[in-house]
Amino acid sequence: MTLHDFLEKKTKKNENQNEVQLMTLHSSKGLEFSSVFIIGMSEGILPNIKSIINNNIEEERRLAYVGMTRAKKELFFTYCQTRIQYGQILNMVP
Repeated sequence: MTLHDFLEKKTKKNENQNEVQLMTLHSSKGLEFSSVFIIGMSEGILPNIKSIINNNIEEERRLAYVGMTRAKKELFFTYCQTRIQYGQILNMVP
């Protein structure tokens, strides 16, 4: 079996299955899904703290837009109220 045959078989197999696909906002560009969940909608995560510090908030805004426009029917945003980072409990801002 060639690599081409394997990939074609795998693609056909996956077309009929309901699966969860995890990906970054960067890799979602050009794709569409019935439902999209964007997680980590807390200040410092999205937008990323480095982008805030470096005054590059427009790139983060563009990425959020890319993620939002991937949804055909449903779009969900999630965030956490608290987070543990380097052993410290942080209160998060949505």
